Amino acid sequence: MEKATKKQKTGATKAIGTANGHAGASNSTSMPATYPALDVSKTFDERWHTLINDAITDCKPCEVESGFEYYINEYVQNEDWKAVWKSHQFGCDVVVEVKDVCFPHAKVEIVEPFCCVPNSLGDFDKAGGDGLQLKTKDDLTKFLSDGNGKVPLLELLPILDESGDLDEQAEVLEPILDESGDLDEQAEVLELYRFFYTYIWRATDDHYGDGDYDFSMAHLQPRMKIYYDVQKKKASKAVVDSYNKIMPDYEKKHWQFKIKHEVYRGEEADRKELQKLWVEICELEKQLEKLTYKYYKGMY
Repeated sequence: MEKATKKQKTGATKAIGTANGHAGASNSTSMPATYPALDVSKTFDERWHTLINDAITDCKPCEVESGFEYYINEYVQNEDWKAVWKSHQFGCDVVVEVKDVCFPHAKVEIVEPFCCVPNSLGDFDKAGGDGLQLKTKDDLTKFLSDGNGKVPLLELLPILDESGDLDEQAEVLEPILDESGDLDEQAEVLELYRFFYTYIWRATDDHYGDGDYDFSMAHLQPRMKIYYDVQKKKASKAVVDSYNKIMPDYEKKHWQFKIKHEVYRGEEADRKELQKLWVEICELEKQLEKLTYKYYKGMY
């Protein structure tokens, strides 16, 4: 992949439909098509080589985030591109325009006409979540205003540009191509970033600050191997079932922790709740790592 600068990207999109001002309202026009949240066509080797050559080259665990920051800044246009913000906190998808990429966040604004639909990501109530559900444009605008317009970059899916018909492409499952015939480079970078922090990175990897080793040499291959072998059903049924049970629960609780940490920052009364959630995350992580490394060593 040849490096590109932000100035080479255009980020143009077509007009978007409306959801009548509410996330729970029916849409007269469907959500615009986006590039895949997870590109299932990407092979182990493709992701491996991009990660170790471009993103986390010779990085210690404490350096991984800065490695990705450099990678994102090198490839992703800093402003003026539209995306669907898939909010975990509020359980809705909202069409926004990116005004500034400030890793690991992006400053966004809601676009007109307002387009917002429910998603399944914010169903935290059963697991002890805060249940916040902002549904109106005014509520969402206020939330963005209070937070200086910042949302996690991980939650942004770039919208298909003018080279594609949004209505006809909305149901396409395979990666959508731009005018050059290649999957948009900016979307590829964000997809790899999302893949890494969903399936490879662990909450405690840099938590204790004593990881004086090469992250990719220690963790990348075992974690990628079990992910790919589970997806391709190359692992035993016991491994597949265990991985598919632990990973979604781990990811959900990790998002809960990050959201609560931001919402309740500085509030003493909620410290115990955060600590309880952190203990649950660490326990799930232990289960996941035990499964991963026993599988990698051929013990399953």
